[in-house]
Amino acid sequence: MVWIAVLLMITGCANKEGGKKDELVLIERTNPKPMDVIYGMDNDDYGKENPNEGLITDIKKIIAKDEEIYDVIVVKKDKDVLVAYKVKHMKRFHMKKIEKKVKKQLNDKYPDFHFIVSSDYKIFLELYRLNEMLKAKDVPEKKAKKKYEEIVKLHEELT
Repeated sequence: MVWIAVLLMITGCANKEGGKKDELVLIERTNPKPMDVIYGMDNDDYGKENPNEGLITDIKKIIAKDEEIYDVIVVKKDKDVLVAYKVKHMKRFHMKKIEKKVKKQLNDKYPDFHFIVSSDYKIFLELYRLNEMLKAKDVPEKKAKKKYEEIVKLHEELT
């Protein structure tokens, strides 16, 4: 009887919020497309005129060039840009230095935008989930903005 209860608890917790696909996000290179919470993907017909066409793609390219980083996700809302990346295993001792370098690069190139940069896996995973949600295109803007703000709060709590 006890074994059945334990088995039910394990299987019940295993499928929480995405399951197998989410587990692989943290290990494998996912290379998600950069997204705007309001306008969708760069260079994508989303039904709205995007005044910053190509911006988030450029941001991703700048960060992806860094040899210490192997996966990047960029999500933008208005003038705020959330950037999460994964650092190669042997470079993890230099995380603060890498974060500082990435933030400086972005602030120098795009001074009109506010960047939130993180190498935290939880932030990466949540941005990936938001990115997947935005790909559906039928997501209400209000819901997408709320999820974005939750990720910003999570980042603030972690720092």
